[in-house]
Amino acid sequence: MFCLRDYRLPDFEHLYRLDQQCFPPGIAYSRAELSSYVARKGSFTIVAEFVADETSSGEGSPAAAAKPPEAKPAIAGFITVEMHPKGYGHIITIDTRAEFRRQHLGSMLIEAAEKHVSDLGGFMTILEVAVNNAAAIAFYKRHRYVTVKTLPRYYNGELDALLLSRRL
Repeated sequence: MFCLRDYRLPDFEHLYRLDQQCFPPGIAYSRAELSSYVARKGSFTIVAEFVADETSSGEGSPAAAAKPPEAKPAIAGFITVEMHPKGYGHIITIDTRAEFRRQHLGSMLIEAAEKHVSDLGGFMTILEVAVNNAAAIAFYKRHRYVTVKTLPRYYNGELDALLLSRRL
């Protein structure tokens, strides 16, 4: 089970390490870049925490008492969005831990971010994705993002990106 909340300063190192795990060099943000995006005026970050479901863990049973509970990372994922003065939200990054993928966490994060953009008066969200990231492209298409254009050599001056958008 996941709980969404606003970013807090002590989260930063966890978010930075997660971004490094989720993206290859040249696409993952440096510490300074991520810090700048998270702290920038007009941006927001939503953090997803993993919350153990005690009803399915067997707590209270003799077997559970004999076996210590598995340690799960507290932060399962996050999304950072920058609001543009022209009324759209730019999704800077969305990261989920590998062990929590395919559990609708990314969908929870992107839907919460889109709602927040809308609540702030935004009419659209945009993002960039590497052309070779088929899983991410399929994810965004499922969330009704459309390709606006290709951005040549966007990543590291070598890899093209797609600019995607979705009207809210």
